[in-house]
Amino acid sequence: MRSAVVISVVAILVVASLGAGYLAGTVAQHTKTLTSTSTLTSQQTITSTLTSQKTVTSTMFTGQPIPVADIETANTTIGGSPEAIAINPNDSRIYVTNWSSNNLTVVYTPPASALPLIANITLSSRPSGIAIDYSTGTVYVAVSGGIEEINGSTNQIAGKLRLGLGGSLAYNPSTHIIYGLSGNRYLSGLEGLQNLAAVDVRTGSVVANISLGYLAYSVALDPKTGMVFVAGCDVQGVVCNSMASVVNGTAEALVATVHLGSYTYQSMAVNPETNVVYVSGWDQLVALNGTNGDVIYSVNPLDCGPSSLAVIPSSNQLATVSGSGNYVLVYDGASGALVNMYSLPSGLESFAFDSNTGEFYITQSGQLVSFPNAASTGSVDSALVGNGQNCLPP
Repeated sequence: MRSAVVISVVAILVVASLGAGYLAGTVAQHTKTLTSTSTLTSQQTITSTLTSQKTVTSTMFTGQPIPVADIETANTTIGGSPEAIAINPNDSRIYVTNWSSNNLTVVYTPPASALPLIANITLSSRPSGIAIDYSTGTVYVAVSGGIEEINGSTNQIAGKLRLGLGGSLAYNPSTHIIYGLSGNRYLSGLEGLQNLAAVDVRTGSVVANISLGYLAYSVALDPKTGMVFVAGCDVQGVVCNSMASVVNGTAEALVATVHLGSYTYQSMAVNPETNVVYVSGWDQLVALNGTNGDVIYSVNPLDCGPSSLAVIPSSNQLATVSGSGNYVLVYDGASGALVNMYSLPSGLESFAFDSNTGEFYITQSGQLVSFPNAASTGSVDSALVGNGQNCLPP
């Protein structure tokens, strides 16, 4: 029986002063206060200071995290060292890159108890970023010296865009533009890329090359609005000092750059149903307005180092991986409150969520595992993932 411990999440919000310079794309500093207290007795109270214009309060029961082993729907061996997962919901195929080889693994996801392996596609070099054109099924994978184009029907390499793009990729099917990172690879002795490049996949021509002014790592896109989002580090010594940028994908122009101030590299995810962009940090989960970059809230995620974000549009939730890799954490997208946890027997390597099937897909030690997102919430014990601890720079 679930423990009748009650969790009250109270969000105290502060209105931020945003000037015209911020909206024009200059760096704006936002005041951030993060506090977190937790006692696992009869009641658990979490208090966070957010940047917004309303107060959000929610109450829920807490209990033990949901064991993935008890609810998994499929499990198949893909081998190697999986890195990134991308899903094409139109043809029920999952693509997994492998950092220990040049392979792109293709897996089919039928409503059955197994995930049949379709193909291992050998690329010209180790893959990094991956993006999919859902309308044509074409898969784009960043490799050394360019982007390889894969026919999603035949699983054959159909061509290569010889462009020096690296890091993550994002594709806009309306404009046939693919976005990636380019430019100087080093700043202050650290590796990264400082420009956002926009490339027309039909011609292979670069239509825009936008200077960001910091080392970028993550790229995301809202297919409904065409807005593009980038996250990275304005390196200060050995500390990341995280940044995020909003780019108008129609005008290919920088709209805003936001100083987030987290210590570590970020992951990004976009909810196209709410026009909200989420950015994770070392002790930080930030929600940004997808039009102008305004900070909606910045909360303590009750975990040190959440990563690999994925949105669940139907329930307006956000999922991430705990810093230890042993939990999948689910947050309320409107407030940033932790509402569910899934426990794993060992650390996972990568994960994604398929809105069509309502399932998570994770990789663990060369296995691809699927399990459903729970309809109920409250399977939370935040003490297991570091609630109340000080998250120090790594």
